Amino acid sequence: MMNLQNNTLAPHETLEVHELLRSELTCLKKLQANMSIVQDNELKQFMNEAMNSKQRSIEQLQQFIASGSAMNNGGMR
Repeated sequence: MMNLQNNTLAPHETLEVHELLRSELTCLKKLQANMSIVQDNELKQFMNEAMNSKQRSIEQLQQFIASGSAMNNGGMR
């Protein structure tokens, strides 16, 4: 649980944030890798939207980590 007094995460929460970031990166890479073999335009549009969403999530997680919230209290980099 986040410590509201000093805005730090517990070590297990820090690990969860990093795991979430790795998961989002993996999904984005898979979407990018499969984009070239997709023929259906509607599916390509959906995949593009999914990639944009993943990219925004990745950027937000990276900003959160860079802000130090996930680095304090024994967190990893």
